[in-house]
Amino acid sequence: MVISGHCPDGPPAGPRRADPRAARDRGYLTEVIVAYLLLAAPVVAAVLLWGSWLWVAVAVVVAAVEYASLRRSQRFSAHFWRSIGVTRRSTRERGVELLYVVSAAAGVVLLVGALLAFLTSTPRR
Repeated sequence: MVISGHCPDGPPAGPRRADPRAARDRGYLTEVIVAYLLLAAPVVAAVLLWGSWLWVAVAVVVAAVEYASLRRSQRFSAHFWRSIGVTRRSTRERGVELLYVVSAAAGVVLLVGALLAFLTSTPRR
């Protein structure tokens, strides 16, 4: 016997609601994974460019700047507070985040260039 949409042997019948905290956690986890993948781009570029020391040095500097700006950014530590509107970003934080975005873009450009150089310089048999 089913009374008011409930099944006596199991969970309530009907659509289940998603937990909003789980969705927020997945979004935050995705942001962190993307940040670390972007951080890996200049490191992989340095490995692919090994032997071309100027480009290796550039890739290492880009990775260091990206890592330092990621660590100094309040993006990850203040993510929760900004999401509920408790605090706003400071001018310093915006500058650090701009530095992070520029260094991440430079890392991706270096990786694409390194991949192109690697693929065009490898002898084909």
